[in-house]
Amino acid sequence: MMGRFRSLFSSGVLPEEVLGELVDLTFTSVLPIVVMGSITTGAAILIGASRPGIVFPALAALALFISALRILLLLAYRRRRRGLPLAYAEVKQWQRRYAIGSYSYAALLGTLNFIALRHDDSQTAMLSTGLLFGYCAGLVARNSIRPAICLGSMALAVIPTVVGLAAHFDHHGFHRAAYVGQAVLILVFALTSVETVAHQYSTTIKQLVTKRVLASMVRQDDLTGMPNRLSLRDRFEADIVEAGSTGNLIAVHALDLDRFKQVNDGFGHPTGDALLQAVAKRLRNTLKPRDTAVRMGGDEFVLVQTGINRADEARALAHRVLLTLSQPYTLSAHEVHIGVSIGIALLPNDGMVLDVLLDRADAALYKAKREGRNRIAFWSDDPSRKMA
Repeated sequence: MMGRFRSLFSSGVLPEEVLGELVDLTFTSVLPIVVMGSITTGAAILIGASRPGIVFPALAALALFISALRILLLLAYRRRRRGLPLAYAEVKQWQRRYAIGSYSYAALLGTLNFIALRHDDSQTAMLSTGLLFGYCAGLVARNSIRPAICLGSMALAVIPTVVGLAAHFDHHGFHRAAYVGQAVLILVFALTSVETVAHQYSTTIKQLVTKRVLASMVRQDDLTGMPNRLSLRDRFEADIVEAGSTGNLIAVHALDLDRFKQVNDGFGHPTGDALLQAVAKRLRNTLKPRDTAVRMGGDEFVLVQTGINRADEARALAHRVLLTLSQPYTLSAHEVHIGVSIGIALLPNDGMVLDVLLDRADAALYKAKREGRNRIAFWSDDPSRKMA
């Protein structure tokens, strides 16, 4: 039970993509912020109408101000999401901003209720309690997906309200019972809300993880277990974000196995499939963790190399791949020899769009094949440029 409770306050165990979706969901609707901000402002004005001083008008103005900032934050997030995908660090940053807005509003509500309940007024107590219940109900319904923010905000609103009600426990008879009853109801519902938050959070996480697993299966090549074309696009978007922030190059390598058809025809399709699996394994072992190897279909592969500063680094990787894949394979008691031709296009030098880079890497690949196979070529506007 305690382990489950602690997990509510940790984002570290979540896959990055799942955390991104959860943060997306927290920024989905302006209406609850508008409604709750308007009601809180109206309540502060109503209570202040019968009380001297500027405290309640100031709280009303502050409620409007915080609500407006939260709305602007939500709209800013939506604008940002229309651009490039968010890196993990930026997702965490937006989550912190949302949390600050939520905590600020909750603290304001708790302060309003605490000050209002200092006066012995049953109508004000009823208004404060109703306001708190409405806020907490909406909070649990919408923000359970970020339990630390949800429960933290609830505590900031509930504790001052209960303390304000407790100030009247020295009364007698029904008057005392009414205040005690309200305080007990608030505490009971707040405590039971923890279980509701835990359940909704757990259910949401399971659904998102399951969706990710299914999406991963769709984006994976059945034969080799490598990412496929769909996955390539997703990963490339993330690579562009990183390259934009660091100024590094991205190299797109188009690979085509030489003499694969002869192996397939001479030894049969099972041996050809085994060869593709062996090639995939060698590619994975050759690349750095941040690089991506993709099977495009048949005997065609694409490598996306990130974090480089010079074209020579792309050439060096291509040479390692060429040497590694050209080593003999022992498959079903047969020793198989193949080669590989590689064409390379660079971002941003040769283009900024994946499809353009793939086309230009393919053009360089065919240039390498024309020059004798088992070679390396870079794409260039100048047909006379040749690298091997």
